[in-house]
Amino acid sequence: MNRRLSRLGLCATVVTMAGCGAVRVEPQSVLPPALVEQVPATIAVHYPVEFRSHLHKETRYGTDYEVNLGPAHVAELNRLFGAMFSKVVEVDDPAHVPILQPPVRMVLEPRFEDYSFLTPRDMAGDSFTVTIRYRLNVLDPGGERVDGYVFTGYGREKSGSLTGSEPLLRATQRAMREAGAKLAVELPAEDTVRSLLSGRPVMLQRDTPPPQRDALGTLEAPAPEVIPEAPGAAPLESPTATTAPAEAGEKKPAPPP
Repeated sequence: MNRRLSRLGLCATVVTMAGCGAVRVEPQSVLPPALVEQVPATIAVHYPVEFRSHLHKETRYGTDYEVNLGPAHVAELNRLFGAMFSKVVEVDDPAHVPILQPPVRMVLEPRFEDYSFLTPRDMAGDSFTVTIRYRLNVLDPGGERVDGYVFTGYGREKSGSLTGSEPLLRATQRAMREAGAKLAVELPAEDTVRSLLSGRPVMLQRDTPPPQRDALGTLEAPAPEVIPEAPGAAPLESPTATTAPAEAGEKKPAPPP
């Protein structure tokens, strides 16, 4: 009997230790009211299922981390887009966009590209840092993808006297806030977005990779396409290339008989 109780006590200890070793983070929408000029246009937004329910999970140094990103981002983007545009319609499927009334000018479709973080142990310091990279697809009123942008938010929080998941939570919310501020300022200035909001048609870019933003938020143009030469084709000569003149006294080889 005592041996059985000892086993039960050991199991209870292991479960408690495993529970204490897990870090679960559920960020909240913390974006302040966007101080931007509202565009008098109706747009639609589509949140894919994987965006709504996105849960980042990983194990590091024997600790399980779970960061539930989806719900807070949906709430935050609804607030942000509501401040940027006069009317926002949420759609379950971009294919339904052409039948919406009143017609929309464009559709925005957010996705997660990456979520990563560093702990004080990783950096030999006293802070948690978080990086969240997003992709925002832009669709025309017909539901066709015409452009896309990749942007990044960064957050940092000193651990200090904070315990448990609090420093990671705050760093995550700082990254969300920075990304939202970038989006509110930069998105309306993009050429494709300006064309759609003004009612002008744009070219489809289904096979063109979306431009990315570097660590400073600068838009990076995609690398130019390199067209390979056909097999067996002679290499092309530069139009400025010239043939060096023969030196004095040099004899040219006689043509073959």
